[in-house]
Amino acid sequence: MKKTILILVVCLLCGYTFSQSISSQVIASAGEYSETSEIIVSWTLGEIAIETLESSTVILTQGFQQGYYEITSIEKPLENNVAIKVYPNPATDYIYILFESDEIKSVVIELYDLEGKIILKEKRYHSEGPYKINLSGLSSSQYFLRISELSGKTLETFKIIKR
Repeated sequence: MKKTILILVVCLLCGYTFSQSISSQVIASAGEYSETSEIIVSWTLGEIAIETLESSTVILTQGFQQGYYEITSIEKPLENNVAIKVYPNPATDYIYILFESDEIKSVVIELYDLEGKIILKEKRYHSEGPYKINLSGLSSSQYFLRISELSGKTLETFKIIKR
C-alpha cells in the first residue's frame, strides 16, 4: 500500500513539474468593453471562436481578447530617421509595409524563419501606399522581417507572428 501511494505521489509531482502554462489565458464567465470615436468593441464569455476576418477597409480579429497589434521592432539604428510601419501583427494571410519617409528610395525586404533560413528576398522601389506580402503559404510561427537599403545598411527589423 505504501509503495502504491509513493508511486502515485511521484507521478503527480512529475506531472506538476513538467507541465506548461499558456500565456494567452482567459478566465471569464462574462465580459464587456466599449468605446466611441472609431469604434472599439470587446466582449468575452467563453472564447470558443478564434478567427480573423478581413475586408478592404476593416480587420476583425476574434478570440482571446486580442488587443492592439503587436508590433515588435528588433533592431533600430540610432542614426536612422526612417519611419516604417508593418501591420497587422499578428497576421494571417498578408502583412503590409508602409514607408512613411521620402528618404527611402529603394530597399531590400527579407523574411527569415526562426532557423535563419531566408524565405523571401525582394528588391522594392519606393511607391505610394503600402507594400503587400503574402504569408498564406507559410505555417503558423514567428518570422523576422528585415528591411535594408541596397547598400546593405539595415533600416529596421521586425518580429512577425503568423497565425
